[in-house]
Amino acid sequence: MDAAKEKQSAAFFSILAALFLITGKTVVGLMTGSLAILTDAVHSLLDMGASIITFFAVRFSDKPADLDHHYGHGKIESLAALAQILILLTACGGIIYEAIHRLRAGEYPVDLNIWAFLVIIMSISIDATRVRVLRRVAKKYSSQALAADALHFSSDIYVSCVVLVGLAAVKLGLPIADPLASILVSMFIIYTAYRLGKRSVDVLLDRAPADAEDTIRATLRQFPEILGIDKIRLRSDGRMTFGEMTLKVDRALSFGKADDLAERLKNLLHDRLPLTDVAFTLTPVSAESEQIADTVRYVVSSFNLSLHHLIINETDQGPFVSMHIEMPGEITLDEAHRRASEVSRKLHQVNKRIVKVVIHTEPYGKPGGGDHRHDFSDLNKLRGRIKVVVESFPGVNDCHNIILTPLANGLALSADMRMDGSFSLDQSHQTSEQVEKKLRSEFSDLTSITLHLEPLSPPPPPVW
Repeated sequence: MDAAKEKQSAAFFSILAALFLITGKTVVGLMTGSLAILTDAVHSLLDMGASIITFFAVRFSDKPADLDHHYGHGKIESLAALAQILILLTACGGIIYEAIHRLRAGEYPVDLNIWAFLVIIMSISIDATRVRVLRRVAKKYSSQALAADALHFSSDIYVSCVVLVGLAAVKLGLPIADPLASILVSMFIIYTAYRLGKRSVDVLLDRAPADAEDTIRATLRQFPEILGIDKIRLRSDGRMTFGEMTLKVDRALSFGKADDLAERLKNLLHDRLPLTDVAFTLTPVSAESEQIADTVRYVVSSFNLSLHHLIINETDQGPFVSMHIEMPGEITLDEAHRRASEVSRKLHQVNKRIVKVVIHTEPYGKPGGGDHRHDFSDLNKLRGRIKVVVESFPGVNDCHNIILTPLANGLALSADMRMDGSFSLDQSHQTSEQVEKKLRSEFSDLTSITLHLEPLSPPPPPVW
């Protein structure tokens, strides 16, 4: 028998049992004139109402998720549990009220016979049987509604025992024992109902399941690929636990490895928290061990651009980065400069240590050099002569930010060269190649040259 049918069968058995007890208690109560038995019959009538609620609750709660209910219908059981608790509290209130009324009036008009005792004993036996069945099924399928029903009928056993003791006390000439015992048992039932009600309210208000987050965090710590946790959100429908997590992973992680990580994590969480459905969002971040060159390549690739001739020089203030970036040759210098500025701005955002970025833009397919990393030592000579040479070319209006860096085999030059922004990138690059060729012929120590092309009226520089 599957879960849904077994839960529905348990609830339906409870309804039939309540119907049988209502009939028996009502008939015997009218025969003997026992108010206690008639009150117990009314209590059983409330039980049947609770069982009907439970029957429909477990029937609808097992419906799968649909377009309107993405997390399924499990919370119906919590709503049913609250409804049963209200019924339980109503019954307790009736018992307490009747007990106080009897204590004040001091009248106990009961004509007992053997049927009075038999019907109560039968009621206790039937209640004990269905409590056992309901608890077994509730525990097996984590059903709050069936657990509430089991609690309800276990309280019925106490109520029936109180009635039985009251009937025995009346028979022995101690009628006051009946209302006093009824009040004590009712208070116990109210306390138990409060605890169950709190659990149901927690589910309806999406309270995070106890200890579940600690278990999840302990599991996450077993995966070195996870660099941090941005967010964990958990909720329960009383049976299943649903979770949403945002996890930081090394951005160097490939898509295949990221997918494998999510699958392994989901499987391990399912082993430790079986009734759990968790969705992951993996956020790529830079690892502490990531080199600046890796950071530069990642940022440039995020703009769908390619680079070469990457040079990173360490200065006293921080890293100095220069590179060549390839772009479509037909775009204007204005557009090429705008894209280069975006790359530069992004680099400063992801690594605050970078003090300067110089980007030479050129059309696709132009040859470039490798990547280098050198110590920086400031160099002032040759700047004036270099500025004169660069500005002597037609179309070049200005040369500034001239930086010379000693390398193992010569000097590295980076400079900003301002030209007419309406020039195509092809035209601009041709001019920069002529300038570079002239500089190499004039200054043989220049083994690396990076010229950053700017339009005449560039947009305001980014603020870092």
